Amino acid sequence: MENEKIDPQQENTPQNQEQTQDQPSWFQDFVDHYDVDKPQQGEILKGTILDIQENSILLDVGFKRDAIIPGQDLEKVDQKLRQGLTVGEELVVSVLRTPMGDDDLLVSLNKGLAQKTWIKAEELAQNDELVELEVIDQNRGGVLVAYENLRGFIPNSHIPSIRRGTNTQKAGEIKSELIGKSLPVKVIEVNQKERRLVFSARVAQRDQRQKRLNEIEIGSVFKSRIVNVVDFGFFVDLEGVDGLVHKSEIDWDRVNDPSKLFNVGDEVEVKVIGVDLEKERVSLSRKTLLPNPWEKLAEKYKVGDLVEGKVVSVLDFGAFVELQEGLDGLVHVSEIGYATTEKPSDVVKKGDQVLVRIMAIEPARERVSLSMRRVPVSEQMDWMMNLEDAKEGFLIDGGVIEEGEQEPGGDPGSEGLISEEKQTAEDQDKTKTEGEETSPVIIEEIDAEESASEENSPEETIAGEE
Repeated sequence: MENEKIDPQQENTPQNQEQTQDQPSWFQDFVDHYDVDKPQQGEILKGTILDIQENSILLDVGFKRDAIIPGQDLEKVDQKLRQGLTVGEELVVSVLRTPMGDDDLLVSLNKGLAQKTWIKAEELAQNDELVELEVIDQNRGGVLVAYENLRGFIPNSHIPSIRRGTNTQKAGEIKSELIGKSLPVKVIEVNQKERRLVFSARVAQRDQRQKRLNEIEIGSVFKSRIVNVVDFGFFVDLEGVDGLVHKSEIDWDRVNDPSKLFNVGDEVEVKVIGVDLEKERVSLSRKTLLPNPWEKLAEKYKVGDLVEGKVVSVLDFGAFVELQEGLDGLVHVSEIGYATTEKPSDVVKKGDQVLVRIMAIEPARERVSLSMRRVPVSEQMDWMMNLEDAKEGFLIDGGVIEEGEQEPGGDPGSEGLISEEKQTAEDQDKTKTEGEETSPVIIEEIDAEESASEENSPEETIAGEE
């Protein structure tokens, strides 16, 4: 019998078909629906919305089975965000459980959004960006802030209004006042594993202040409100930066106690005269924007004029004399008395009225040079006599007795009246005594000066001394 050639393909076909028919149907279904890479719990997926139901959302996440966002998870999502979802929109979700068999692939939109927020927080930290967040609660260690669907934390040490040394009760009051308010903050720690998201308002404030300091230019004029008044001046707010107006820059007049002139909340106009970026200080001036009395000084006074003044300060190198309100001149120690060896404190004291000669006027340097020594003795004596003549009575036990009045405790009659002779004698004694206390003249030089004045005029005497 002749052997027939059999085609191997034809030989195997019936056998393969027979084997396929012997396989159970469930095996084929398993192969068709088997996910080679099953999503693991907590894995982040991106999906496209296929359908939106009242209690669920169907997503295409790129697997053979679709994913479902259950109603319980949707309830945790912000209502406005939930209502704004549309079919075709892409979402980030987190796998709630790994599906087994015919189990549905359940995912969480709430956790997906949180994951997205963690990623944004890391980007904020890397880029050193600033955000404004609302304070929603407080605890012993600080305050809680809302950052999208996460809660962040600001420690007490990073809240600017809580200064070092603030007691617990006061810190609690400060934090309670912050609830509901927004603070500019920066991220200082992101740890998703431990769920730590920490912000700092102090760092943000410091960075804002540095930025603002770089924007402020010397010569700029601001109209702002006083935020603090201290012994040495007051501070004003320059939109995030406090500037100091020292009491020497408040007014052309001398200001000893700023609190008597200004209160917190007062509006003032100031000019920037200095910016120190390293020390974060801004120096301001108010008086430079006010009329300068030195500009009109040359119109009122001239070199060589004799003027009256009041001693406002006595120092080792001389005495300052106030010629008018806001205008002081210096009598150098060499120009204080008629003897060059005299100390200023031995000749004059604060509050004394003196007659001085103007030696130099320098408005640009805000300086006036004065002299007491270059006032002729005769002028000094006449001036002092005029001061005495200006008095309208004599002080007796704190009361003023006019001419013809009875002295306290005196008997009625002529003996109780102050006679002209007695008054004249008392007047002379008083003038002599006060003259000795007030006049910076040495007796021997007074006699010599009076002798010289008979031969020379006051002007010639001054010229000779010079």
